[in-house]
Amino acid sequence: MSAATNFYKKTLDKPEMAQLVFRVSVLDKYLQSDAKIQRTETVARVKTATWSLDFGIAPDEQTIHTSIALLSRLPEIERAHWLENLDESHFSSNFLKMQSGHSCVDDGGFRNWDEEAEDALI
Repeated sequence: MSAATNFYKKTLDKPEMAQLVFRVSVLDKYLQSDAKIQRTETVARVKTATWSLDFGIAPDEQTIHTSIALLSRLPEIERAHWLENLDESHFSSNFLKMQSGHSCVDDGGFRNWDEEAEDALI
């Protein structure tokens, strides 16, 4: 079982461990302040006088990730900054809207998984 599979298996019982992915540019604010950012090859910590946050570093170093539980410990203004820097590139925005309570999302009709979209055939 891969490390990710094992982790997410545990996350099903502890949803607060679920990871959020951020663009690495979220750190720019802290690199230009008195905050201290230290790292190893795959993990890091940003630390200020009043809070700290541990995070993982993706292999390509373009994104970083941390758990919902750790992010929730930050002051509200800092949480807002991190959330503004979410990496949404691997998510369906319509599915996220539906999960957030939007009941009406125009996403085309249903079709079998192995059928191409009608628009692609025209």
